[in-house]
Amino acid sequence: MYGLPKVHKQAVPLRSIVSLVSSPTYRFLANLLAPVVGQSCSHVRNSKDFAEFISQQALREDEIMVSFDVVSLFTCVPTDLAVQIARGRLEKDPTVPERTELLVDDTVNLLTLCLNATFLEIRGKVYQQVHGTAMGSPVSVVIANLVMEDVEQRALATFHSPPRF
Repeated sequence: MYGLPKVHKQAVPLRSIVSLVSSPTYRFLANLLAPVVGQSCSHVRNSKDFAEFISQQALREDEIMVSFDVVSLFTCVPTDLAVQIARGRLEKDPTVPERTELLVDDTVNLLTLCLNATFLEIRGKVYQQVHGTAMGSPVSVVIANLVMEDVEQRALATFHSPPRF
């Protein structure tokens, strides 16, 4: 475990990162799930992607642009919801057999294990993360994006006049 300074915050607190580079989530699960991310109409991969998108936009006089930030996103992701969303996306993706021989049920079981069995050791004492996904796990990025896309899609479906994208 190591800390990254949050230089944009007062008193520069540390963001705890658990290095999972050699874990099953690093190459296999993150790579398997990554292609099912990005089905949201407003999904941007990174700041370069956002800069390219925004440079091509023109707001009408009656429009405003908004951006939202989720506080402590990874540690607030409900893992049960994340697994449910991942299962649904994998079941609808016809290219999964090209990426793995595992059945969707087996992949979901592996994902559930990896999301709910995050342990770390500090000063000789072992702790288990009980909320959300681990900072430092590549699968956490994919899972957080899947959950936020789902939240966005459900929220937009309730609009009387959906916004323009």
